[in-house]
Amino acid sequence: MRLVGDIGGTNARFAWIDENGNPQSPMTLPVRDYATIGDAMRDFMVKTDCADLNEFAVAVACPASADIIKFTNNPWVFSKDALKAEFGLDRLVVVNDFTGLAMSVPYLGDEDLITLFDGPGRPGLPLAVIGAGTGLGVSGLLRHQDHWIPIQGEGGHVSLPAVDDLDYEIVKFLTAELGRVSAERILSGMGLENLYRALAAIDGMDVTPLSAAEIVENAMQKNDPLCLKVLDRFCLFMGGVAGDLVLTLGAFDGVFIGGGIGPRIAGFMKQSGLKDRMIAKGRFHDLMTDVPVRLMTAKYPALIGCAKILTA
Repeated sequence: MRLVGDIGGTNARFAWIDENGNPQSPMTLPVRDYATIGDAMRDFMVKTDCADLNEFAVAVACPASADIIKFTNNPWVFSKDALKAEFGLDRLVVVNDFTGLAMSVPYLGDEDLITLFDGPGRPGLPLAVIGAGTGLGVSGLLRHQDHWIPIQGEGGHVSLPAVDDLDYEIVKFLTAELGRVSAERILSGMGLENLYRALAAIDGMDVTPLSAAEIVENAMQKNDPLCLKVLDRFCLFMGGVAGDLVLTLGAFDGVFIGGGIGPRIAGFMKQSGLKDRMIAKGRFHDLMTDVPVRLMTAKYPALIGCAKILTA
């Protein structure tokens, strides 16, 4: 049997691949419940009553090129060679989590996407993929004849682009705390918490720290002014980083936003200044205007992408 996985900072997702190359029997397991990736794999195999494992493709939320895989936002560490030997695998493929997610994009249907901002794009040119969850993932897709080539990198750790005065105040506040403010320090679950703390301090407010989930709930359900301000600034920063990614990759055919936060604030994002900030690239404003932005709502996109990688 062929297995696919998607391991993030919070959850480990697994699924078997059916005869058509699609994930089946997906299951989400909390990372905190297992000491190692191998323990989580074995539990999934027991729960799905299948002990026959030959091939495994897994997307990991960290750099994936070396033999030793050390996750950025969870405590697991494993060796590719050791994992392959432990399970007697004929084939093991390890990719960055957003490489796996990016590979799902060509196979998503209309029901898996929300168009936040429409545009004609530039067919044949690359696609940009970005998304906020426990961390910030970044990737891209290049078209070569009838094949898609995913770009593997760590773009979530680029420096955060500040544009207006409030951006600079936020960066100044967080730099004093963190030393360096990467894009992930804002565009992630912990980033929402950082933004909340920074904006409260800038406004001279004494507040009780909130979790990312509480910030989203207070904004979307209770119209809390500070939490709404957090989401507004989050969307602006997302637009700025996404626009830089488009320019870097020449990804003028479209931006796809994945990750766990986007679907929870989809309506807010659509009304936000995300697209305005994304296209505010000076002399390249007109070129950026045509770039569509779509939100990925598929439940297990990285598993789909890993399945396509394994069956290619």
